[in-house]
Amino acid sequence: MGNTKPITAAPVLSDRVRVNGVETAVTFTAEEGILRWRENCLSIEKEVLGITVEGSKIKIRAIKENDGGGIICCGGNTVGTVRRRSYNLEMLTEDSLRIWSQKLHEFIDSLGRPKRLFVFVNPYGGKRSASKIFIDSVKPLLDDANIDYTVQETKYQLHAKEVAKSLDILRYDGVVCVSGDGILVEVVNGLLEREDWDSAIKMPLGVVPAGTGNGMAKSLLDAVGLPCTASNATLAIIRGGELLGFWKKKTCSFCMVKFQLLFLSQLRLRSFVSCRAQASTRCSYYYTGAE
Repeated sequence: MGNTKPITAAPVLSDRVRVNGVETAVTFTAEEGILRWRENCLSIEKEVLGITVEGSKIKIRAIKENDGGGIICCGGNTVGTVRRRSYNLEMLTEDSLRIWSQKLHEFIDSLGRPKRLFVFVNPYGGKRSASKIFIDSVKPLLDDANIDYTVQETKYQLHAKEVAKSLDILRYDGVVCVSGDGILVEVVNGLLEREDWDSAIKMPLGVVPAGTGNGMAKSLLDAVGLPCTASNATLAIIRGGELLGFWKKKTCSFCMVKFQLLFLSQLRLRSFVSCRAQASTRCSYYYTGAE
């Protein structure tokens, strides 16, 4: 049969570009969503968080694999299998800058990632570390991904429930709880007590572990073989969008797990049942999918 090379998609774009100051040939393939230059290969869907244009440069913020083992580091230093990286692509002409930025933005937009999030932070739960977790682990990744977010610190018991009951959900693509399981319970009960509860409960919910009991986050991340960390949970939320609730080609970079209310009592969400015991509504939670 002889040796054969794998067939790769034809590049949509190919140009001479200065990458971090070094001029080289760069290609981008739309079908794969892959940027290639020299020995580097960067997957837009799996590794790129966000893209901005600064002068003649396209700044790409990404996560890349490292040689060491461990977990994701949000501070920029290597402590695991991936780390935050930044690549500056300096275009040699204005036309190249316009075309490349347009194509890269179009590809990211096609992934259906969330653009606006409402974030609850519970500074009193667990070891009272949620505010620090948000600043150190969640905020840097959301900023890199160009996601707009509104932060609400909870000030007293059932505060999150009150906010969820009156929240203008049309302004947001999802609600995130940087907390333990308790704030998540409050948010869902608040959504269920709204007059428009049947549509409000379809709002995607994300949970970042920052409390004493992080059962929901741990269960969802364990299901796909990921450590229960704030960074892993945040990346799962960032990669959301078009694949919500669906499997695509047996692979899902981000999807939803849906639980019937009948089973929620097993997940420390007993108060759901008293609100809508007979409802057929299902509640959705973010998690990172796998092949």
